[in-house]
Parts: sequence; C-alpha cells; structure tokens
Amino acid sequence: MDAGAEEAILPALWGQDTFIAKTGGSEILEQMWAFPDRKDRPCCLIPEATALFQERSKEFLDGRREAKFFYVARCYRYERPQAGRYREFTQLGCEYLSADPAKASRVSRQLCQGFLDSLGLRYQLDSAARRGLSYYLNGEGFEMRVPELGAQKQVVGGGAYREGAGFGIGLERLALALEAQGIRL
Repeated sequence: MDAGAEEAILPALWGQDTFIAKTGGSEILEQMWAFPDRKDRPCCLIPEATALFQERSKEFLDGRREAKFFYVARCYRYERPQAGRYREFTQLGCEYLSADPAKASRVSRQLCQGFLDSLGLRYQLDSAARRGLSYYLNGEGFEMRVPELGAQKQVVGGGAYREGAGFGIGLERLALALEAQGIRL
C-alpha cells in the first residue's frame, strides 16, 4: 500500500521536557525511563513518538503545508509488562502533519484501516475512544481492537492533535493478533 509517506528516523533518547509538555498528566510521565545526562539535563528513552512530531512539526514540514511520515521506533515504558506490550517495544506509526487536523484524522484512520485490511486482520474500530494523552483534541481519538486478544485487545491508538493526526501500532501486539486469527504473512 503506497501512502505517499516519507520515512522519519527517530532517536531513542530525547529530552523529558517534550513529553512533559505534550502528554500532560498522562500515565506516560510515570512510565518514562528518565535520568539526567552528564550536564544534568533531564533526558528519557522515548515512551512514544507523536510528541516528537508535534514539537518538531515545522522542521518536518520544512515549508510545506502538509506531509505524511511513517516510522518504526523502539519505545520504552517502565510499566508492568502486558500481553504483547513490554518495557521495550516496537511502535510502527504514521503522522500526517497538517493545519487541518480533522482532515488529517480522517486520512490517518483510512491509512490505518487500509494497512490492517491489507494484512487480512479482523478488528473493531472505536472512532470515539477517549485517549489518555492530553495532546489529542478534546481527549478523543480512535482505537483498533482485536477481540481475540482478550483484555489487552488494543492494537492501534491514534487521533488528531493541533499539528495534525496520526496513529501508532504496537508491533508485538499486532503479531499476537495475527497469530490469534491464524494469519501468516
């Protein structure tokens, strides 16, 4: 599936301030692997990627009105490991930076559904999910869930934010979902 997206290579190490400013009071702040660097600056291993796109949207856009990006990033959260979600995990995502978050949200959701459909994965869409990250407009987003996974059924989370919209897929959980549905790639 050609989405017309550019690849973005994301660092594993970043300043804590980005996630404090962008994720607000979310549980992610309590789950960050955080520490000071040699110059006593607060750093962390990235717990998710969308905050980086928000903070650096002008640099990513480089004078364009809109652009799509995809990434595969190692992310880290100090939380109790769950089915398909570990302290170090792989996040595949797409971010559509645009001055029109509603359009970006529609396009992001369509791209996500197209990707999951291309894999043959059966899923349920919750287009009005309440997301725990404060950067989502009105706290709303979308989730794709695979009921065969039981309590840990969320495979995708996404939504619109001021600079655009995007989604993230936990690859380890996606692999479990494909296995649960007997899909071999």
